[in-house]
Amino acid sequence: MSDQELSEQQSYQEESSREAELLREADEAGGLKKVLTYLRLSGPGFLQSAITLGSGSLAGSLYLGVLAGVSMLWVQPLAMLLGIIMLSAIAYVTLSTGKRPFPAINNYVNPVLGWGWAIAAFVANMVWIMPQYTLGVGVFRQNLLPGVFGENGLLGDFASNLILVLVFFVIAVAFVWNYGRGGWGVKIFELIIKVMVALIMVSFIGVVIRLTIAGELDWGSIVVGFIPDPAMILRPAEGFVELLANIPEEFREHWEEIIVSDQRGVIVTTAATAVGINMTFLFGYSLLKRRWGKEYRGFMKFDLGFGLLIPFLIATACVVVASASQFHLVPQHGLMDPEELAEIRREIDPDIEVLPEEVEADSGQQNEYEGNLVERALLAMPEDEAQSIREQLEQYEVDEDEEAHETLVASLIDDHTTPYDRYLAATLVRRNNFDLANALEPFTGSFFAQYVFGIGVLGVAFSSITMLMIISGVGFCEFINKSHDGWAFRIGSLFPITGVFAPFWWAAAAPWLVVPTSMFAFLLIPLAYISFFLLMNQRTLLGNEMPRGGRRIAWNALMGLALIIIVPASGYELFTQYGWRGVGVAALFILAALAVHFIRPPVSMEPGAEQKDQTQ
Repeated sequence: MSDQELSEQQSYQEESSREAELLREADEAGGLKKVLTYLRLSGPGFLQSAITLGSGSLAGSLYLGVLAGVSMLWVQPLAMLLGIIMLSAIAYVTLSTGKRPFPAINNYVNPVLGWGWAIAAFVANMVWIMPQYTLGVGVFRQNLLPGVFGENGLLGDFASNLILVLVFFVIAVAFVWNYGRGGWGVKIFELIIKVMVALIMVSFIGVVIRLTIAGELDWGSIVVGFIPDPAMILRPAEGFVELLANIPEEFREHWEEIIVSDQRGVIVTTAATAVGINMTFLFGYSLLKRRWGKEYRGFMKFDLGFGLLIPFLIATACVVVASASQFHLVPQHGLMDPEELAEIRREIDPDIEVLPEEVEADSGQQNEYEGNLVERALLAMPEDEAQSIREQLEQYEVDEDEEAHETLVASLIDDHTTPYDRYLAATLVRRNNFDLANALEPFTGSFFAQYVFGIGVLGVAFSSITMLMIISGVGFCEFINKSHDGWAFRIGSLFPITGVFAPFWWAAAAPWLVVPTSMFAFLLIPLAYISFFLLMNQRTLLGNEMPRGGRRIAWNALMGLALIIIVPASGYELFTQYGWRGVGVAALFILAALAVHFIRPPVSMEPGAEQKDQTQ
């Protein structure tokens, strides 16, 4: 280690001691001084915000608004609270023992769980960073500088993508490697992340304020939307009642099942992934990077609340509210015949002004719309005829005969579905952030819709890119048992370079990359939670620091609640998405973990971890 590095390390250790003293003084003083000191010292919670506020949260929030309006605003805060319970357990174990989470799980719980947890997070980073690059590039191309980087801009399609991904990558590497240096690099990086998270919140809040001024929001309904309503797992959102009443009775159940299935899927997926496997992996290491010890256990509640829960709640709620105001029960443009759409909208609301359609649906929205309507059309046919048409459609796809496929689909939709079927199908398609920006423009103006909202989305993408690179760097160091700095961290952080290729081929790669990666991550989410539940009850690790009496009951009750919700939710999503194949993978993994548990010798008590008086 060079003299400069030794000097930086000594300086950082002195700073850590000074922070601990500031924390003690703030706890004694209380009041405003305590709050201001806590704000100054916070950091790891904001890193968690930077991870979770990614393209997945943005897409999920958008579809919540499309599907249920503001009536499901409660879903994401509830899911995050469950995740924070487990992150608090990670913090308690890490701060109490000073041990790295990966070897702690391997040594004191089960190496199958430990290695599975780490590998799943590492591989997931290389896949999930791809949509972040696609999102960031798209913001410049469609919101911020379309005249320069857009498809018809000055630079053209390929050059635009190439320049933007290289700029993102170079800046991200500079930020991440600065964090890997430790010392003041960590503090500087955390400050940058705080600014990014604040920028995301301010941008989205600004859009909601503009919508409020324009009279587009019903704040009474928004407040009610935060009240949990688990019945939405079983019934469609209230707004669909009138639309469903116009559907022929024999086909109404078909649409109700689609709506309820989508609602259930959003709830379950959000519950299982609000705090993803990447977040559980990084959190303990971000605490150790700050040289924090057990005196910070109380402070961590503030850091997680202010740094993670509040930004997540504000950002996701603002997106849901904005999406609901523009898309709930509103059909996507470019799918139905414009005259037919206008006629139905006037039947539903005679006072509505139906504007000319200027936006075309993308291919994904078109496929989603046609897929639901084809299934509805086939329900109206005899079973043998419906099966014959399914086989014919499949054959056209195999033969890549797009014209014949489109002709048959169009005839099925025109001849065997009603206008209200088509209208309902058009309201259910997913929308993206560019659809929202365009829809907001008439109410908020171009500046807020394209630039303020666009900057918020850019912050979402870039903060996620940097955090996923850091997680990969930490994971690589753990795999080869090296310190989290220097060449090992830098090499590891480059594994998510896969993201730079995303704007060029993400659409083609997504189906075969996302499915196996998501299956592995869905499987490991509950196992990661179970691992830390077991660590919190592991006397050989925690020794005298293990919670006792009422505190232990409270910890286990809260973690048990999280497990009761997360494990079935993850299992349901695993089966829904991947069927018995997913169940088989889960069963093999559990069997491997059980085999190792019974084969390996028990772990001996930590030196100096003898039990204290039970009354402590």
